[in-house]
Amino acid sequence: MTATTDHVQIIMAAHDRVAKLEVTDDGLVKVPGIERAVPRQVAVSKAIRELVAELSEGSTSWKLIDRLTGGADGLELKRFVGTIVKVTREKSSTRGKLLLYTGTKKEIDGVEPGYEIARTERTDDPEGLMLASEAKALIGHRVLLWVILEPWANNPDKKTRVVLHLMDLGEDSHFDADSQSIAA
Repeated sequence: MTATTDHVQIIMAAHDRVAKLEVTDDGLVKVPGIERAVPRQVAVSKAIRELVAELSEGSTSWKLIDRLTGGADGLELKRFVGTIVKVTREKSSTRGKLLLYTGTKKEIDGVEPGYEIARTERTDDPEGLMLASEAKALIGHRVLLWVILEPWANNPDKKTRVVLHLMDLGEDSHFDADSQSIAA
């Protein structure tokens, strides 16, 4: 029998996951979410199932990769740099709403020139809450954002900029915390 590289990598990753778990005195493995400790091979089998599911096309992880790389059908991906000036919670959708200074010369989203709005996923979803919390911790920092332009359900011509990821580029020395604005 010959093993493919994928098989070997998945098996090794499963063993790595199991190696990090607590073991009882009698050598059984305590797997989170499983009531009783199980033999090592059972824990490895569970880890293999989880890894294969995660690596399968259509999984949440697979879809996230497609969205971040621009491979998701029907979604437009943009990357741009801005300074996070303010993060609020949008009442109507629970999304985190980021006010960013980008220096743009045109008025966008009804905010004054120089500023733009982007939103996280809904904050009643753990992914959206994590991203909104991360953005809040980066107020006053320049960030590189990955956003998708998500069409509105009731008006496909209008789009919401939804943040998928942000990368901290460091504090913006022009940001004034007291006025929550960029000094000229």
